[in-house]
Amino acid sequence: MKFQALKKSGVVGSVGIFVKCGSAYENEKERGLSHFVEHMVFKGTKRRSYFDIAKEIDVLGGTINAFTSKEYTCFYVKVLNDYIEKAWDVLIDIVVNPTLNESELEKEKGVIIEEINSSNDDPQSAVFDAFFESAIPTSVGKPILGTKEQIASYTREDLLTFMGKFYKPENMLIAYVGEGAKLDYQSINEFSYKDYFKNSNISPDYEFKFVPGKNIINRQLEQTNVILGCELFSIYDDRKYASFLANNFFGGNMSSKLFQSIREEKSLCYSIYSSIMFFKKGGVFYISSSTSNTKAQSLVDACIEELDKFKKNGMTKSELSDIKTNFKGRYGLSLESTNSMMIKLGNDFLTYNEYQDPRDIFLKVEKVSLDDIMEVLDLISVDKTHLTCLGNINDISF
Repeated sequence: MKFQALKKSGVVGSVGIFVKCGSAYENEKERGLSHFVEHMVFKGTKRRSYFDIAKEIDVLGGTINAFTSKEYTCFYVKVLNDYIEKAWDVLIDIVVNPTLNESELEKEKGVIIEEINSSNDDPQSAVFDAFFESAIPTSVGKPILGTKEQIASYTREDLLTFMGKFYKPENMLIAYVGEGAKLDYQSINEFSYKDYFKNSNISPDYEFKFVPGKNIINRQLEQTNVILGCELFSIYDDRKYASFLANNFFGGNMSSKLFQSIREEKSLCYSIYSSIMFFKKGGVFYISSSTSNTKAQSLVDACIEELDKFKKNGMTKSELSDIKTNFKGRYGLSLESTNSMMIKLGNDFLTYNEYQDPRDIFLKVEKVSLDDIMEVLDLISVDKTHLTCLGNINDISF
């Protein structure tokens, strides 16, 4: 396991174990297993029951949790610095020594299936998953939760085989932010699933492919939920800094062109925003909103109109200066807590194999020119976009 640390004074410390194992790396027979494993390690170890795990962290007044993304899974604890070693002992135990008890596994299937039901019943979550699965027809576009049918079919052997494939020391990273506690990780050499380790020299990989088009899902809802997006480049492309600024200016806040025009002036929706997701193999810019079914066509038309205006007019030097200030302020505030800094630290090393100092990022942002903004906007056009709509509609002209 690699270990990375940042010293931060204060009363709270955070430590996370990152595994290069997310839904993007799953094959067709493994859909949802990254997330399933994330759940199951909390259900008991050789030393602790699921109640013991929760109780020990609760006594410390801390938080223990996990999340699964497209490209990695993170298990973390956040406690007072005085208790970080005790919390670390619980955290490493659940990741290294889970029992994956069969009776608990069967119960957890029900929990995850209800999580899938909840996601499907939430129109915003449902349209998001539908957009990515339709626009990116490779593993990275598949829903992180998997399908109910596959979750119901998995056995303990399936989870152990999956963990043996991905949960190996060379595929794991520890990130710690706090006052410098000594965390014992070098002596860890016994994994409860060690017998399943295989092909340790294989590096997980995946394919990224974006397909323009249209996907209309008819559902009996009061509103139509809309996502309109197009392909960008990977996280390793330095044009990402111009993309961040262009996105924030266009639809990233309440003073943005998108919000002011479509909500404030045209009153077509309650909420609307644009966003960017970058991956190691590609990226996506998208607009997300919802409106009454009868206004869905007008909403899509208005979004395209605003994009065309932005592509034609760009922004002024003054607006570029303001959005740089906006970006630096929002980015800096997002790193106020030790937990957010810990997640950044782990993500940086998984992605770049080094820490990306915010001050260096700010310097790169300051160098972005108006020409850089226009270069990014040249990549966005209607014939390259994918539209997904979920609501009580039959079609949208696009």
